[in-house]
Amino acid sequence: MRILVISDLPQFVTGGAEMQVSRLIEAWLDAGHEVVCFGRRMGMGPVHIGRHTVPVRRIRTTPLLGRSGRAASYSLSLAWLLLRHRHWADIVYTRFLGEAAATTALLKKFRLLRTPLIATPANTHGKGDADFLRSMPFSRQVIRLLDSECDAINLIANDMADELLATGFSGRAFSHIPNGVPVREVRRRPGPVGIPRFVAVGRLAPQKGYDVLLRAIALIGERLQPGQVRIAGGGPEQKRLQGLANDLQISDRVEWLGELTQKQVADQLAFADVFLLPSMYEGFSNAGLEAMERGLPLILTQCGGLDLYVDANSGWVVPPGDPVALAQSISQALITPADRLSAMGASARDCVERNFDILIIADRYIALFDRLKKTPRLAASKPAS
Repeated sequence: MRILVISDLPQFVTGGAEMQVSRLIEAWLDAGHEVVCFGRRMGMGPVHIGRHTVPVRRIRTTPLLGRSGRAASYSLSLAWLLLRHRHWADIVYTRFLGEAAATTALLKKFRLLRTPLIATPANTHGKGDADFLRSMPFSRQVIRLLDSECDAINLIANDMADELLATGFSGRAFSHIPNGVPVREVRRRPGPVGIPRFVAVGRLAPQKGYDVLLRAIALIGERLQPGQVRIAGGGPEQKRLQGLANDLQISDRVEWLGELTQKQVADQLAFADVFLLPSMYEGFSNAGLEAMERGLPLILTQCGGLDLYVDANSGWVVPPGDPVALAQSISQALITPADRLSAMGASARDCVERNFDILIIADRYIALFDRLKKTPRLAASKPAS
């Protein structure tokens, strides 16, 4: 199958959605499919993903006339690229339900493009694509266009359905395929030696809820030892968060690791005993999936998607923005016996193997693509198996 992907890639943009696209592309190529990728922030040459070389095309924009000029130039550039490839592609897959999906849908509306279109929205709880669509000029018309011309709108988290329905989507094209993660061999973790060690991985941005985590650490007090919590990531909130840690007098208990490579992140997950995910909202957390795949129990918020797969056997789930509840869960982890933490991590790993292996997720997309090729639009109303 020939798959045309519209998304930036992690070689150029740091983000969970871009990482997920890269993983899907690698799995599709491993299975013998062909992929071309269009993106706004791309280099000029091909990109290497795993053992594969992926052709990429840059969607060009201009800063003239502000947001309107950028949006218009983006749509014109993308439309030109799509028309050049309209006889090559079997499927158009866009990550995000925004300008790329709308441009593709417009070409389909005027029958300039007849290729099935699948779009995957991002984020939820008022900070996702539904919110972005409401902010667009002519938002009602754009939403009607997307609803009529998208052959499938794939929701990585169930919470997205209610938000899109409230925005004006009919729901007739919704499918449900979550994010995935490569499943590798892992030794069963023996549990912590001495005190349990905590790690959080993510961009230092308001979305990630690190200010709530710091307030929770302050509530726990001296039950946490120096350096017992590590936070990996960089971002615009770094100075503010470090200042907050100073104000709360917990600087000695938090170790700031900065931005890490994928290998360094893997090393930190091997070091840790419990993974912290205090986000205010997520689409479907890749960082949380990676921690579960490595055999770590989670303490996470009800932030969209992944929390539905975590129970008392694999972690703790707390409301977002609640430092008291977060502190209580961390305190429970502190007194949980080592063998129990190890068993919880094994349960988390088993959940990933059953539900989120990237090979399984990629195959589910291919099954959906096959149905859409045979029966566009109507096939999307059937459950994606």
